[in-house]
Amino acid sequence: LEGYLPALVQPPLTGTHCRCPRVCHRLDFRVAGPVLVATAEETMRSLKASFERRSVTKEYRAIVCGSLGEAGTHFKVSAPVADEEAETEIEVLRVVPCPHYGYLSELKIRPITGRHHQIRQHCAEFLGAPIVNDERPLFDVAAAAWQRRTGTPLPPYYVRGGGNLFLQAVAIAFPPPSQEVQEGQVCQDKFVRVKVPVSGRFERLLRTSARAYEEGWRSTADGQTFQIRASGSFGYPLDRSADSERFNSGVEMPSSQDIPEE
Repeated sequence: LEGYLPALVQPPLTGTHCRCPRVCHRLDFRVAGPVLVATAEETMRSLKASFERRSVTKEYRAIVCGSLGEAGTHFKVSAPVADEEAETEIEVLRVVPCPHYGYLSELKIRPITGRHHQIRQHCAEFLGAPIVNDERPLFDVAAAAWQRRTGTPLPPYYVRGGGNLFLQAVAIAFPPPSQEVQEGQVCQDKFVRVKVPVSGRFERLLRTSARAYEEGWRSTADGQTFQIRASGSFGYPLDRSADSERFNSGVEMPSSQDIPEE
């Protein structure tokens, strides 16, 4: 990323120029969202101090496997990540039925600390609700917490929505770096705020998942997908090879890996 920044970011109007634009924080691999970049040394030091004081607030959207409560449910996860203190605030925004996991839940997430893979680990390991399309090892580690939460084994791993990770940073707020800010000196309503739209693929996944469930599509414990007929009888499992060919050709249809998908 930093290699492209000189062509994208203008030099600072004031302050000591950085040798090149500096990224002030990181996003996990496969996670999109706004990133703070400093072009002046003074701004870099101010933002670094704000992160160390935990004055910077970040907000994420995620779609996870399973249900963590009805819409409006709030809770906090306090569990160490890599032997370091870690806290994450979570709000359930929406819950829709899903043929594979029973439900999908859209979450608003605010990490209080900023540990590596914190959100992904808290969702998978401690809540038993892995983020859709997360890495297979993180999905598998959710099995114990899923079993405790639901009383049933974790369903098989399914790739949804083209395989993209359904986690996105959507907002960040921080004290104005132009001021000599001490802890508690600047109230939240004076913070600089950056917000980006949630990717349309989130809405598409929730919509197609709910529609597939309503149309009677279900999955078995061994990963087979079938449709419940109007009479209540079961249809034949889908042919994975033929289905994959039609899916890759761009024809929308139910898939053993993704039902239905664009």
